[in-house]
Amino acid sequence: MPPRSGVGLAVGGLALLLAVVYADPLLSRRNFVGRDLLAYNLPMEKTIHDAYARGRIPVWSAEISGGRPLLPNPNAGALYPMRWLLAVLPFPLGARLFPVLHWLAAGAGTLLFLRRIGCSLSAAWVGATSYVFSGVAVSEVFFPHYLPGMACLPWILWAIRREGSSGGRRVLWLSLFFALALLAAEVFTILATVICGLLWILLESDPSDRWPRTRELLAGLFLAALLASPQIVASALWAGSTRRATSGLSIGEVTLYSLSPARLLELVVPYPFGATWKLEPSAVWAPSLFHGRPLGLFSTIYAGSLAVIAVPALARRSAPGGRFAKALLVLGLFATVLPSLFPESCWGSSSPLPLRNPEKLAVCVVFALAILSAIAFDRIRSAPRLPRPALAVGVFLFAAALVARFAPMGVARVAVGLAGEPSARIPLAAAALPEALAEGAFLWMLTVLALELARGGGPARPAIALLLLTLVPLLATRKIPEIVGEDDAFAPTPFARIQLKQDPAGLYRTLGESIYRSLPAGLTEQGSGWSPSPARTWTEHTQALWGRGTVFNSDFDSGDFLRMESLRRLSSYAARYRDSEGFFGTLALRWGVRLRGQEPLPGYRRVGGDPVCEWDEHSRPFASIRLLDRWREEPEAVQALRAIPGLPPGAIALETGRKFEGGSRGGTVRLLEQAPERLVLETSALDSGWLFVLREFWVWRRVLVDGKETAAVPAQVAFSAIPVPAGHHRIEWMEEVPGGKMSRWGFVVFLFLFGALLIRERRGGRT
Repeated sequence: MPPRSGVGLAVGGLALLLAVVYADPLLSRRNFVGRDLLAYNLPMEKTIHDAYARGRIPVWSAEISGGRPLLPNPNAGALYPMRWLLAVLPFPLGARLFPVLHWLAAGAGTLLFLRRIGCSLSAAWVGATSYVFSGVAVSEVFFPHYLPGMACLPWILWAIRREGSSGGRRVLWLSLFFALALLAAEVFTILATVICGLLWILLESDPSDRWPRTRELLAGLFLAALLASPQIVASALWAGSTRRATSGLSIGEVTLYSLSPARLLELVVPYPFGATWKLEPSAVWAPSLFHGRPLGLFSTIYAGSLAVIAVPALARRSAPGGRFAKALLVLGLFATVLPSLFPESCWGSSSPLPLRNPEKLAVCVVFALAILSAIAFDRIRSAPRLPRPALAVGVFLFAAALVARFAPMGVARVAVGLAGEPSARIPLAAAALPEALAEGAFLWMLTVLALELARGGGPARPAIALLLLTLVPLLATRKIPEIVGEDDAFAPTPFARIQLKQDPAGLYRTLGESIYRSLPAGLTEQGSGWSPSPARTWTEHTQALWGRGTVFNSDFDSGDFLRMESLRRLSSYAARYRDSEGFFGTLALRWGVRLRGQEPLPGYRRVGGDPVCEWDEHSRPFASIRLLDRWREEPEAVQALRAIPGLPPGAIALETGRKFEGGSRGGTVRLLEQAPERLVLETSALDSGWLFVLREFWVWRRVLVDGKETAAVPAQVAFSAIPVPAGHHRIEWMEEVPGGKMSRWGFVVFLFLFGALLIRERRGGRT
């Protein structure tokens, strides 16, 4: 079979396999949920999807923190092409296609890359499925912003390894793949793709080719940066005003998700510490290995048992790609494990870099293991016998599983002691370890059987071997995704439907009161089996799925401006006083929700509830867009913040550079258009005054009053206001891409250089 036909059939087979494995979400009205999806990622994805569906750029998120920038936040990756392509589909369908398409892209790139370095088609299939069905890749279903980098990584190496192409063609390919990674905007995966490219050139290229290949990589990266300059410039201008940049992150925050050395056991036994695919405190018997959490960023780092067999089998042997894979494995483990070893005494210290969760770089670990698996498969099936340790490890695992089955408490006592956990964890370990060890032993011996079959003659034995090697990582990680019905994932809650009915214009917000109150007894007890859902508590970003907003939600990604964080801290003090109802009502917080057993905040009274939560309504809320009847002007932010507790209900502190108290006889506001990226309204007032808009203050917006540009000022420290003369006026409020007027020229320059290079290559030029 011609090599290209074989790869094409293999990619088609992988697509079919993914369709079968994920037939539930793909062929039914069911979606991936769990972990951060409903709390953070899916609401953000829907905001981006809806903007593109309206034909607008997703610049702004109106429902989070009162209203804040969206496109500049690198966690959003709002300019990533897959997002605007999927905007033509209904959001639930696009949301479930997004991870599957990236798994397919990652597998196809791995197949092509492994064939390019000389692996057989069978070995390339083993490597691709080991990568795609690894615990890291499958766990990325919960983190859509990680998936593009995972998918681009093998394609970038494929482009570098294109020996039959000219340097110019390699630059063109590299620029496209690097641009995808840059537009996805996830810093760790961008870093991983660049490091992998440089590492390949250093270790796998001829010495005479290293500098030319490095120049090609840098040229491709430069072109990619030009194409992605709207995202790069916007993020750079936004980042300097966020809490993460101005206040910094502690070492404890940065290293919270990093790999404990004990977790390397997951390479052999997928879930040695309990059911880490469940977000329950009782599911894991060694939470200290996860910094006190029930699981890590990824449910497991398992990539198939062959990956572990391959490491010692290839330790002293060379093969194309082998040195790169071994070096990448070492670097990946170093980057993900070392941060977990920082002593707790330094967790409170400031981190030199405001980047969190080095466990993200585990994608390098599983990619390296996938390459080694492919190389080892070709080596082992042509060897006279299997590596001796392979069978011995399998026998040991089976023996350990038997001991754990018949003496669970003794084994659990030893394991808990080694992990440094309290003796109260022994029953949990006794319940989890027998099944975990049995699963590890079964998958290991299945791999040994597959390798033995691969060494036999005839077409049937190798085919069965490939089937078994495909099943090994798939069986281990298939349990990670959580899938529920579309209505369960996206339908508004009863409380949200009440708000939609009473406030169709969206002029009011909801307060998650439970962030100011301790949890009622029993909700977080070990073994309770559930925790309060973000769909019920309104403390995260879930409400954006229904077009409803909050103000003092948790800053999930440390992406709020420092002004907003200061106001959030002030709100925690206000919640302690009985006369603070004006503080919350002034910010349009008409509704509140709390868990049963918690006290309502001042000014709120119960209007309903469900079995879990109580629903409250404020006695005197003010609209989020309104003409002010009272205000106090202050010279700067600190004075404005100090003035807020003394303001009467509805009054706003403005930062105008002077001291002044003012008022007007009010007026009316008529909304003509209300979209996250654009407001159009008409005002009518007897006196000149101020229009308050509940949107985070920043400079990258354009406001026109009767066609004349007007500057906004900070209002209530975190939000915005503009001066409005007396009489009737039309106001247009437009959120802009930071630096967009400058960065769009990067795209133009990219098109020119890319086109010129493409024409040169087609004319037979060489670079």
